[in-house]
Amino acid sequence: MPLCAICLQREADQTGSHMLSAFIIESTVGERGKEKGYLIDDEPNFDYRNNTGAAPVVEDYLFCRGCEQRMSYIEGYICREYRDKIKTERFAQGFRDIHLPEQQDFIREAKNVDPLVFTLLIATLLFRISLSSSKLFREFELRPDEQEQLRVLINEALPAYENFKVKIKNNKYISELNQKRELFEGLYYIICTYDHLENPTEGYNLAHPEFRLPYNIMLGQIIVFFFFEKPRAGARYLDYFKVLDSHDITAITNAPGDKIKTLIIAEENWKAILERERNKLVEKKVPGLMNKFVADFIRDHNRDPTNDDWLNYVKENFPEE
Repeated sequence: MPLCAICLQREADQTGSHMLSAFIIESTVGERGKEKGYLIDDEPNFDYRNNTGAAPVVEDYLFCRGCEQRMSYIEGYICREYRDKIKTERFAQGFRDIHLPEQQDFIREAKNVDPLVFTLLIATLLFRISLSSSKLFREFELRPDEQEQLRVLINEALPAYENFKVKIKNNKYISELNQKRELFEGLYYIICTYDHLENPTEGYNLAHPEFRLPYNIMLGQIIVFFFFEKPRAGARYLDYFKVLDSHDITAITNAPGDKIKTLIIAEENWKAILERERNKLVEKKVPGLMNKFVADFIRDHNRDPTNDDWLNYVKENFPEE
């Protein structure tokens, strides 16, 4: 059995590891036992209608049980203090909205969430999907030096696993973590989400396989741009989601130790991001699908198909959900 990809000491005996943390997974595919998720592939004979649930984001034998518990510890903290509160009115006093000049989008700053724990969670997400062999993330890679930098950070910054459990109290852990700020030097990120959406589970999980400055990732309800260097004002960066060019990048970037700033994207702008991604996926899939349809139709009917034949095929085989 291989060694754990984080500690490099214990055997990687953990099964069912989520490549996406609890911070994201429930909002992406639904509550445990009710998961609903779909893979989209540009192969012409790939049927996107099969509900895969959480299977594409679950893998075995990457981590040991101890490191899995260590990651779960910080996931629990972020779920309680950030995910469950940032969009809930009764917890509004824990956040401060900062409006941006001539923008519908705005910044929501978290007053009470430890920024180093949050950065650590983002680092674990990036590290996990870089290890993944699943169809969803297998083309995504970190540079070897970046992957090792994150591994060292994660291993040294996660809470200790002793006597088969993680037992440190939150306040003590946060205090100890803030004595290790040097581990976070050179890591910057931008996190984006929306405030309200009619269908909050509508989203994609994707990590762009080529954009590295910054890394461009969408995980359900959030978009993350991750940098291994400090972003510079006025510089042009790779921006698959078309978010960065319309903002002052220095105003929305999270630096090590800063209070967490989340860019809240206006609903219509977020929907436009989803629509662009859906159109790109359709554009990639349709040519191969049509070629297959034409070949199959001629074989079965001994004539060329008409446009109506094509439309009927799409309606019968790929109905709207």
